[in-house]
This record gives sequence, structure tokens and C-alpha cells, in this order.
Amino acid sequence: MGLHLHHRDEASGIPDLLSFAMGIADDAVNVVGPELIEIVTLTRGRICLQPTDLNQGEHIARALGLDAPLDHRMFVPGHTLWTGERHGLEVQVRSVLRQMVVR
Repeated sequence: MGLHLHHRDEASGIPDLLSFAMGIADDAVNVVGPELIEIVTLTRGRICLQPTDLNQGEHIARALGLDAPLDHRMFVPGHTLWTGERHGLEVQVRSVLRQMVVR
């Protein structure tokens, strides 16, 4: 598909943000390898990737430059959502719940 940062709706001239998000998602999947991704969910402003193996989530997130973890401990099962930004869009990668580090 290739990454195109300036999609526009031909009729209105307004940027086509959904196509833009699809391009960013396609780029992210290709960076980490499509075989590692089970589900891609996207909106005009956010992309969420769920790995085939949640144990690979942190590795995938770091490969995409996402380094802000958000731990969801009240969900069953708990999980960590790694977040960051790629090309102006919020990108999230779901992962197994991180273990607490006590200092």
C-alpha cells in the first residue's frame, strides 16, 4: 500500500483521515511483520494492534517507537497497553500485563 501522508477527499478537498490512518497501520504492520499481528483496529485518530502472541507486545511496541505503558490491572485478564505516536497518530499495542518492579 505504501505510506501516503496527504490523502484528500477529491470532492471536498478535506484530508481523508481514515485512509491516512490505514496507511499508518499498514506501515506499522509491515515494520514488525504481518505474521506477528492478529488484529488491527483503527479510527481516524488512533490505531491499536493486538499481537498474535501477547507476550510479543512490548517487543512490537518498542520496534514501533512506542514507549509509554499503561497497565490495566482491573481487567481480567490484565494487560498493558503500550502507546506512542507515529506520523501524528496515536498508536497502541496490547501486551501481557507488566510485572511490577519494586525499588
